[in-house]
Amino acid sequence: MAFKAAVSYISFGDFVDSYYKIQVKGMKFFLSKFFKIAAENRVSSKWDTHVSVSDFWVIPEIKQSWNIKISGDANMIYEDYVYQKYLKAKSNLHLLSVGCGDGTHERNFAKYTNFEHIAGVDVSPETIKRAKKMALEHGFEIDYFCDDFFRLDFSNKKFDVILFNASLHHFDRIDAFLHNHIAPLLNENGLVVVFEYCGPNRLQWRKSQLDEANRLLQKMPNVYKTRIDGKSIKRKVYRPGLLRMFLVDPSEAPDSENLAAALKNNFVVLEEKKLGWNILHLLLKDIAHNFLNEETKTKSLLSALMTAEDDFVLSTQENDAVFGVYQKRTT
Repeated sequence: MAFKAAVSYISFGDFVDSYYKIQVKGMKFFLSKFFKIAAENRVSSKWDTHVSVSDFWVIPEIKQSWNIKISGDANMIYEDYVYQKYLKAKSNLHLLSVGCGDGTHERNFAKYTNFEHIAGVDVSPETIKRAKKMALEHGFEIDYFCDDFFRLDFSNKKFDVILFNASLHHFDRIDAFLHNHIAPLLNENGLVVVFEYCGPNRLQWRKSQLDEANRLLQKMPNVYKTRIDGKSIKRKVYRPGLLRMFLVDPSEAPDSENLAAALKNNFVVLEEKKLGWNILHLLLKDIAHNFLNEETKTKSLLSALMTAEDDFVLSTQENDAVFGVYQKRTT
């Protein structure tokens, strides 16, 4: 079932967000977005400077809820789950992580000795620098490349696992990308593992999720709606304008709403789990840091919000994130 969202080219929320960014990061950083003309420069700039201090995925209980949905165990990360279920009996494995960021997920796989070679690619020089540094500190031999995926030469290279962790949704024309560029890189019976956003293109939130997010926001005490500056209060959730989306990161979700179908079109589905993200993603943006304390009232509110998202997914059948393991089709 497809759920189409309305489109906003510019919204009041853009002005709110811009004002907040100026307060936190300064006018120089804000203006820099207008002078990085090339799309690739804006993408790398976004991820060079991005630090997750108040996004919903920094909250431990939310990450544990994803673990439960994937593996049934709050303390089992999906890398361990994939290894135990699909890779444990194999050897000489080759893994490619596309859009690897600072290398967390490659390191989680690299601790298993049946990986012969692990590589990661990302367009952000700063995140690749951190990935190389942490791999060295952990004693892992992981090859990292700072480049556009399409410029890399993969001739005569095959992989047993190709990983997309919140990166596949940054590609345009995902169906063709998977067919022309990913499937040919897989060994026979090779796997594609994804942990991905699959919601509305360009984060053009549906009215249903905006209404629910704002309903929940209005019921929250102000102490939980205070932004990281400790002064301003988040009053409303807005759909971001397309102009701001292109200025900040033109690679953000150009074809995300077709991601789930594209995976099914190109690979055999071994398993697929709905993760939600419909409500908490936008509701807790910029205020998630308020939920990191151990107070009972905080835990209670967080639990209620998580339940509200699960109920929303169940009642609407809308879902904005997926974990999945897919296998190369035999010819």
